[in-house]
Amino acid sequence: MKSILILHTGGTFGMSLEENQASVQNSEHLLENLLRYVPEIISIANIDIKILCNIDSSNATPEMWIRIATTIYESWNTFDGFVVIHGTDTMAWSSSAVAYFLKNLTKPVVFTGSQRPLTALRNDARSNIIDAVELATYGIPEVMLCFESKVHRATRATKYSNEHLHAFKSYNSALLGRFGVNFKLNKKISRANPHNIPKTQPILNTEINSNIMTLIAVPGIQLSAEFINNMILNSNGIIIKGFGVGTLSTAESSWLELCRKACDKKIPVVMATQCESGFVNLNVYENSKVFADLGVMSSLDMTFEAVSVKLMVMLGRNIPFEKRHEFFATPLAFEC
Repeated sequence: MKSILILHTGGTFGMSLEENQASVQNSEHLLENLLRYVPEIISIANIDIKILCNIDSSNATPEMWIRIATTIYESWNTFDGFVVIHGTDTMAWSSSAVAYFLKNLTKPVVFTGSQRPLTALRNDARSNIIDAVELATYGIPEVMLCFESKVHRATRATKYSNEHLHAFKSYNSALLGRFGVNFKLNKKISRANPHNIPKTQPILNTEINSNIMTLIAVPGIQLSAEFINNMILNSNGIIIKGFGVGTLSTAESSWLELCRKACDKKIPVVMATQCESGFVNLNVYENSKVFADLGVMSSLDMTFEAVSVKLMVMLGRNIPFEKRHEFFATPLAFEC
């Protein structure tokens, strides 16, 4: 059987549920509960578990992303695949970061979690961990997010619901695979036969700078000069979630002033969209082209999670300001 390392970081999966309120449970009981509630997991693969941390995923940080990627890198030659148990709220950020950090991946890394704890009477944790471990044995050389029988590319998924068990969607990309009676891999978008890929160690690069800020455009908002100056002084990168294909108001000058000052200071600005799906094209309307002319970058068809982490990575790797458009338009891990 294949050997799979499960990395536990926390989240609802391992929490206890008392009076309809989930609370962090001592992680030392994770293996015990896993074998108790999912005994068949040991028939899928040889399982080893490593507790990295036990936190609510809203407390996840770039330091934790680095620890996940580094642990996978250091354990590379011992295991055939890796499963990361993670809280759903920030899973898309963490999985995107790990996908960016591990270049030339030749083994599977699968993120999963649950909307209900494993110990709850009615839960999705059991099926999710079974699917994730099985998926990790198939050798698909990507970072994936496996949830509610669906397999997403890590950099393409976003959490869209805190109520439904099918909590994730990939709006601008097809699913990588799906579990039903059997597992079906989407061969149209997957890489070549994983069995023919040498399992060489990936290249690890965890350089990152998380000093970025995000603004969400609302009709009628005007940015004060003081606010603009503070943004320029205190951030290394800016994301603006504009309207539609990437438009902003030009009826007053504050958005233009922010982007002009940022680009003059060589602070990269990315135009994203508030739409759930679609492509940011800054050449469609005058209210977007004027920002492109100032040097603002397009988020293309990336998720907000993939965009924000990619901006951090670009800053951490000290990509020259003049190369920012080229870097952002070049896929690192299938994100665009």
